[in-house]
Amino acid sequence: MTIERVTVRGGVAKLLKRGAILLAIVSSWFGFLVVATAALGPVGSAVLVLGPHVPARLPEGAGILRAGSGRTVVTAPDAASARNLYTHGAWLVLPALRNGCMDLRPA
Repeated sequence: MTIERVTVRGGVAKLLKRGAILLAIVSSWFGFLVVATAALGPVGSAVLVLGPHVPARLPEGAGILRAGSGRTVVTAPDAASARNLYTHGAWLVLPALRNGCMDLRPA
């Protein structure tokens, strides 16, 4: 009868590999959303702007729906206005629902 030695290194390496794969998947998804929003414009009528403050100037036709700590939901009529948010101080622009989860409820 033999007792096999279980190495802790193998378990940690597997955990790190899985964590790296998960991080790559999530990063790719956010990267896709950022590029799609900038290239094609918002899917709905609103975008979520992440940054330290509300953008100082908004592009023509854009308006603030809600603002909170480090985030602002802005109406963006087209792709150009979504791209212009970057020039006005936005760190990240992502698609958002106009009324949050209320948009998902049936009428």
